[in-house]
Amino acid sequence: MPDATFDELFENKRWGELRDYLNSLDRVELSDLFGDMEPHLMVPAFRLLHKDKALQLFELMDVEDQARLIDLMGDPDTIKLVESLDPDDRARLFEELPAIVTKKLLRALSPEARESVNLILGYPEGSAGRIMSSRYLSAKSGKTAGEVLSTLYATPLRPDEMQVIFVTDDQRVYQGYVTLGSLIKAKPGVLMGDLATDPEAFVYTGDSKAEAARVVVDYDLPAIAVLDSEERLVGTVTFDDVLDVLEEEATEDFQKLGSVGVIKTSLKDASTWLLYQKRVPWLLILVVMNIFTGAAIALYEGTIESVVVLVFFMPLIIASAGNAGAQSATLVVRALATGDVAVKDWLGLLIKEATVAFLIGLTLALAVSLLGLYRGGPDLAVVIALTMVAVVIVGSLIGMSLPFLLTRLRLDPASSSVPLVTSLADVIGVFVYLSFATWYLGL
Repeated sequence: MPDATFDELFENKRWGELRDYLNSLDRVELSDLFGDMEPHLMVPAFRLLHKDKALQLFELMDVEDQARLIDLMGDPDTIKLVESLDPDDRARLFEELPAIVTKKLLRALSPEARESVNLILGYPEGSAGRIMSSRYLSAKSGKTAGEVLSTLYATPLRPDEMQVIFVTDDQRVYQGYVTLGSLIKAKPGVLMGDLATDPEAFVYTGDSKAEAARVVVDYDLPAIAVLDSEERLVGTVTFDDVLDVLEEEATEDFQKLGSVGVIKTSLKDASTWLLYQKRVPWLLILVVMNIFTGAAIALYEGTIESVVVLVFFMPLIIASAGNAGAQSATLVVRALATGDVAVKDWLGLLIKEATVAFLIGLTLALAVSLLGLYRGGPDLAVVIALTMVAVVIVGSLIGMSLPFLLTRLRLDPASSSVPLVTSLADVIGVFVYLSFATWYLGL
């Protein structure tokens, strides 16, 4: 186990063996080791790594861990480390650092590195410009494939940054892209403009990160072009950047679906106060909503007193309405997030959801009516069965429609969290159940 080996070598000050051990670990093992490491051990352990290994580890770290390590290290080593990062990763790190540390590091960076940071940080938060990198390959459309291929050996870019060559005209207006494989297979005299394909595979700097992720996924590319308002090439968003965006978006959606505010740090590192702040507002809102459930029960006290057995089925009815709504909300929120459906699809999905909910309601009604027949006779069985069909339909339609409504209002559909939908379905379910029982049983 890496932790045990590291602790033993460190405690016995066997530095040579510790250096060999650390450098023998792969990126993931190193990341796991440093993620669990005490802060006072991070710097000496990091200094024992070879340069390439140290950079690999630093790139794999969370931004919070990067900032913590920078805070612990001396200035010369810190500057080398920061300048070795890709421009987009460097900008993301500066976003998380305290202002005083950011100013100090910016002054110490090379003019080129400082310019790239200021450029990216100048774009709105959450935009494609904020996550783009200025490290990419480009070629003029009038160049031949042979000319471009003969110069690739001299580029300072890493091999993984050379899989796509963006093609522009003399004014840097984007014309499309050429994959490295296509360039290698092309005849030397073919013009890059003739090789270029998919000129629509790009995003603007002001587009959202989610839009950039969608384009990368739709075109299945390792990188896409980022253009300014005049269609000129200014950067690239890579598949690695998109993976980070998708993970961040998925995490935020899960948190919102669970009625938790967005937590921009790991659960392990989040403070007690932060977790309290993010969780308590929605819970207070849901408590207020559940008061209406109690009000519905109080309104029908006479019905409940006349047929006490109705109480036995109340949790079952409420849970079925809430669960059906939660299922619908989860499916729709995810479909909206992936672009599978849009607001214009609401009516068609409403009809489909009503049909599905009706079939589900009938199935559940058949099951619970047998129990109602056993506990209270035929009349109660009819009440339970019909109520079950009604509340499942109502709950499902609430769960399906609420995300569309929020999208229409330009709000995040993930805010239609499962607890919110469940609470709404609970309140309506109680009213439907008790009012129908009052009417059908002649109470």
